[in-house]
Amino acid sequence: MGRPTRFNQVQADAFLGASTDNSPFGKVWYVDGTNGSDGNAGDAPDEAYATIGAAITAAVATRGDSVIIYPGTYTITSALSPKAQMTFRAAVINSQFPSVSIRGNIATLLNVDVDGTRWIGIEFRASGTTARRLVDISNTTAVNGVTFEDCVFHGADTETGSNLDGVDGMRVTGSAVVGLLVRRCVFRDLGGTQLGVGVNGIAYAKIEHNLFAIDTPSGVGIRMSNTAAYATGKGYIIRNNEFLGGSITSTQFVGIVLAGTEGVTGAGVIRTNFFGFCAAAAITQNVVSDGVIENYRGADGGGAIIDSE
Repeated sequence: MGRPTRFNQVQADAFLGASTDNSPFGKVWYVDGTNGSDGNAGDAPDEAYATIGAAITAAVATRGDSVIIYPGTYTITSALSPKAQMTFRAAVINSQFPSVSIRGNIATLLNVDVDGTRWIGIEFRASGTTARRLVDISNTTAVNGVTFEDCVFHGADTETGSNLDGVDGMRVTGSAVVGLLVRRCVFRDLGGTQLGVGVNGIAYAKIEHNLFAIDTPSGVGIRMSNTAAYATGKGYIIRNNEFLGGSITSTQFVGIVLAGTEGVTGAGVIRTNFFGFCAAAAITQNVVSDGVIENYRGADGGGAIIDSE
């Protein structure tokens, strides 16, 4: 059949643009840390950039550009800051062991302060001792519609340096975030809070089908601060997740922490989640007593329902 021509590549881009992961109006950029170069055009596999940062620089905000990333480890020295409405997707998607790993001995690997970014099949992994959190969302401005699917948030058991409690996975604490979707992801080896939510809440979010592997008693799966129930914090759904403590001999690990005043803060639904090797109060404190439905904690002799009345 011979070598693919440039026309073949245009057809391939058109196919990608028609898929649900890409916008038909956006441009597809390619990153290959093994064979690429930031001096390339970046618009075809044989013209791939070497770094994700180069693809972000080339992209046009709000157009719906996509970045396809070749398998490999991408070590960065400054946090990635995507443009609005960009999609980042591993070329080969493996939800439990991603083919693309973004790493760095820096405080934060990814800052998301724009609307509509998607991250699919990518590992965010700490390296060295300076990591504080892997992903920071809405640190400086309100953000709408951020998606993480089939990703891994890997703290690499970093317990030294300035952050003695370990690395946090995802922090959503600066400004309001509306429409956050975290689906089929793994949070592991973090030590700190795996998903931290600030006072502005995660309105209309869906946190579903994830594994929160809690590694230290000081670690927490999801920590939700005092969210305004009928202002910015309403409408979230946390469902069908598994929370696993780190030891069969210790049950001090906490799955979900809720802060605030009962009946006043944090209006949402927490349902059908399962907690193994977690504290007896796997969901604390109970400020949404009408919204905690059919959650279970593992116990000797069988599971125990932990819902409030």
